[in-house]
Amino acid sequence: MICKFLEFLGTNEIALGVTSLTGLAGFALTIVVTIRTAKISRVLKYNEISSRYNRERIGFKKAFEGHRQSIMCDGIRNDTILKSILQNVEEYHAKFSEIFSITERVNLWRFSRLLKKEVSEVDFNKVCNYLAQISGRLAKKEDLRHG
Repeated sequence: MICKFLEFLGTNEIALGVTSLTGLAGFALTIVVTIRTAKISRVLKYNEISSRYNRERIGFKKAFEGHRQSIMCDGIRNDTILKSILQNVEEYHAKFSEIFSITERVNLWRFSRLLKKEVSEVDFNKVCNYLAQISGRLAKKEDLRHG
């Protein structure tokens, strides 16, 4: 009896059509679910990084402002401070680059290049400008995304 039923389904055009349509609908639904899952995953990752940014931003802000004060007020202009700033910039970039705009990424890249130069080639006014720019960015909390 089961064999006859399966034979009927295998030769009946209506049953084959319904099966084909169901298969296509299932495939389309799989694609839609995959796209939605990827989007949700990106939003969750962004929110995780944003939350970490909001927790750690004050520490980075104080470090960058301290470096700027060391250069401007104390007149420290040596290789040690450049490498210390570079370390902070690289850590900041590594932790939070995924939530930065293209402009911010380019500015951090340019700043890193400036910090890697020899002390005699470095324009410390530019270093202070970059530090002020980053400190300004750190003054703002990052908003979380929804859906």
